[in-house]
Amino acid sequence: MVNNVMEWLQPLLVLLILGALFFLLLRQTLELSRVRGVRAVAGYTLEACGDRVERREFREGDYVGLVTGSCEGGPKRIIGIFVEEVGEQQRRA
Repeated sequence: MVNNVMEWLQPLLVLLILGALFFLLLRQTLELSRVRGVRAVAGYTLEACGDRVERREFREGDYVGLVTGSCEGGPKRIIGIFVEEVGEQQRRA
C-alpha cells in the first residue's frame, strides 16, 4: 500500500515543479519586455559665459546658478539643466 502512494506522488511533484518553473519563466519574460520599453535619457547642463552658451553632460552637484569658473566675459554660470531622450544609435555606442 505504501508503494502505491509513492508511485503517484513522484509524478505529481514533478508536475508541480515544472508548473512553478513555467510560471517563473513567464513572469521573468513579461518583466524583461517591460524593461525594454523604458526610454533611455541623458542629462545635460547649460553654462553661460557672457553671451556664449555651452552644453555639457550633467555632473553630480550641478544646480542652476552655480558658478563653475571664470572666463573673459565674467563668471561662468549654470543657467539650465535638462534631460534628452537618447536615440537607438546613441544608446548602442
